[in-house]
Order: sequence, then C-alpha cells, then structure tokens
Amino acid sequence: MSVYDDLFFTENIASVNKIVEKIIFCTCMLPVFFFVFTVAGIWIVPHMFSGILFGFCILTSVLVYFLNRNPNTQKISMIVSLLFCMLCVCMLGTSGIINISVVFGIVPFISCLYYNKRLTLVMTLINLFALIIVYYIRSFTIFDNYRYSLENFSRQTWFISSVIGFSIEFIFVILVAVAISTRAKESIRGMADLTCERDKVNAELLEEQEKLSAANEKLIQTQNKIIKFIAEVLGSHDLFTGRHVVHTQKYVGIIARQLRENGQYTDILTDEQIRLYKTAAFLHDIGKIHIPEGVLNKPGRLTEQEFDLMKTHPTEGNKLLDLLPPIQDGKMNEVAKEMAFCHHEKWDGSGYPSGLKGTEIPLSARIMAAADVLDALVSQRLYKSPMTFDVALKIFEEERGTHFEPAVVDAILACRSQLEAEDARFKEQEEEDNKRELEWWKSYHEKLRQISV
Repeated sequence: MSVYDDLFFTENIASVNKIVEKIIFCTCMLPVFFFVFTVAGIWIVPHMFSGILFGFCILTSVLVYFLNRNPNTQKISMIVSLLFCMLCVCMLGTSGIINISVVFGIVPFISCLYYNKRLTLVMTLINLFALIIVYYIRSFTIFDNYRYSLENFSRQTWFISSVIGFSIEFIFVILVAVAISTRAKESIRGMADLTCERDKVNAELLEEQEKLSAANEKLIQTQNKIIKFIAEVLGSHDLFTGRHVVHTQKYVGIIARQLRENGQYTDILTDEQIRLYKTAAFLHDIGKIHIPEGVLNKPGRLTEQEFDLMKTHPTEGNKLLDLLPPIQDGKMNEVAKEMAFCHHEKWDGSGYPSGLKGTEIPLSARIMAAADVLDALVSQRLYKSPMTFDVALKIFEEERGTHFEPAVVDAILACRSQLEAEDARFKEQEEEDNKRELEWWKSYHEKLRQISV
C-alpha cells in the first residue's frame, strides 16, 4: 500500500464521514414531516412508525457524531453510516411510504465516495438482499390491501416476477457503482503517484538549488574577502585609504537606504543593488595604487602638479578594474567601474575626469561621491584635523545642487544620526592605530626630506 493510500484515502474516509453525518442528521426531519403531513391529511403514516424512525435517526446521529470525532473509529463510523442508510431505506420501503428499487441505489452510490471497490461491492450485494426481503414483506401488504384475484396471479408470482425485474435493474447498479469506485480510485492513485513523483523531483531540485545557493554564497563571500584584501593592500600604500574605503562602504549603504526610504530611486535601490554598491565601494579608490606614496601621504597641501597627478586615480582605477574577473555575473564589476571612474564628478558638471553633469553621472557614483567627501571631512588627515558633523553637514547644504545631487544631500541630512554614530564608532576603534601610523608617516617624510637635502 502506497503512502497516498495511507494518507489520502484515510483522510477521504474522514471527509466523506462528515458528509454522511449531515445526511443522517437531515433524515431526522423525515419523521417530523410524516407526522405533520399525516395530521394535515396529506399522508397516512402511523404515528408509532414516525416515532420509531425518529428515535432510530436520533440515536444513529449521536453515535456517528461521536465516532467521527475519534480518528481511530473512522472506519467503524463508515460502516455504521452505510448500514443506517440501508436500514432507513428498508424501513421506508417496507412501510410502503417510498417506491423501492431505484431508491436502494442510494447506499451503493454513497459508498462510491469512499473509493473502495470491495466496500462498494459488499454494500451493493447487501442492499440487493435487503431489497429482496423488503419485497417479500410488501408482497403480503399488497395482497392484503388489494386482494388481487387475477387468474394465474398469486402473491408468490408477483414476488418472483418483481425480484427478477429489480435484480436485472440492480445488476446495472452493481456494474456502475463498482466501475465508479474502481475508476475513481485508479485515477486518484495515478494522480497521487504523479504528485509523489513531482514532489520527489521538486525536492531533489530544491536540494540542488540549496547546494547551489550555498556554493554561490560561499563564492560571493570569497570574492568579497578578496576585494577587501585589495582594499587592505591599498591601505598599506596610503595611510588613510585603507580605513577610508571601510568607512565609505558603510556610509554608501546608509545613504542608499535613506534615499529609498525618502521615495527616491525605489525601482533601482533594491536590497541586492545596495549590497552591490557597498561591495563595490571597497574599490572606488583602487586607482590610487598608481599614485606615488610621497604624494598620497604628503603632510601638507598638494602642489598643482601633484594635484593633477592625484586626479588621475579615477582613470587609473577604471583601467585596473578592466582586469578584474567577472563577479556576480559582472554586475559588481560594472558598479565598481562606475564608482571608481565617476566618484569625483559633480552635479553641476565641474568635476573630473569627464565633466559629467546631473544624471549623466551614474547613481552609484553620485552616492559614492557624497560618502567619499563626508568621510574626508570628518576624518583625520595628515594635512588637517577632522571636522565636526555640524560643519561637515553645513558644507553639504551649501553644495546642494552644485557638488552633490539635492536628493542625496536630503538623504544625508535625514540619516545624520546613523552616519554620526558610525563615525563615532570608527574613531573609537581606530584611535590608537591612527596615532601610531600618523607618527610613523611623519617620521617617514622627515627622513625623506633629510635625504633629499
């Protein structure tokens, strides 16, 4: 027996039992109708018969009700319900209230609902024998009431001819009922087997998808670690760039989410896209690896020539990222190139290296530009001390619509508390390391100056 025989057909018995329970409950109304119509003179049904039938229906309804409430007695309830239906029809047929024969097909057809060939066959045969008994009893009633006196026609002749007639009729009932039950069960079992096979295939596919997802997640984590490693290598070349990319990576995520919360670029700034922005932010200053250390870590302000050299790092970064193997189907590469090449462009077109203006600048780069400047303003540099957030945000307000996109500035102002909390956390974690490295670089430049002299 298959799993679906155990599960589906067992559950089906319980479901059909509930239907038959309602049918049995409804039969309790028959004796009431008999009584009312008899009093009205429409029918002639003895009150004693109505009372006995009513008690029988009530007793069976209560019994079936409690049997159906116990999962272990569902099959007993099935047998009791079918026998009740048969006996109820027999009582009505014997009393002469109903026209028997076809009505006796009710029980076989109800049994078809259980999708059990053996049950249907047994109940149909029992109904046949019950019908014979009812006809036999009625043969006395008919001849007592009507006193048939036709020649060669007796009670026995009427009974035998009637039995032959309804037996032929019942053969069709048996054939139809058994065919319905058999075919229904075969169809359902076939569907169940297909469902089982489909579930098995789906389970295997789901397992493979889970393995693939786990492998992809592991690959993404590995790729992110490699990207972070590149940023750390860059940090060894430049005192501030290593920590700067970590800071801006965090700020990019906060600003992007705030933009979406403000109702800006909701179709672009999905969770997946924001994750790409945050990962790509690690590489936005990758071009600085081609800038000499003496320029990157100069204690004072850069000369015009040095600044021109520094301004080449977006183009150099774009070239370097052409060598990066595709990550996440190349989506991350595309965003990283946008950020690296365009994060020094300005909203009014006065930036570099291409002088892009407004929405010509990719959204990723517009967000990156704001995060880049924010960290530069509030962080320590060799040539300056960190600004307070009040001063930094005042600069953003002044540069709204010139350096920065207005919507991006609005997002920064709206999420100030998050940005300021992250800045405080970074300063607390990096305070000692910053002091130590600042001293090392100052000593390094002093030695370079002495050597050049």
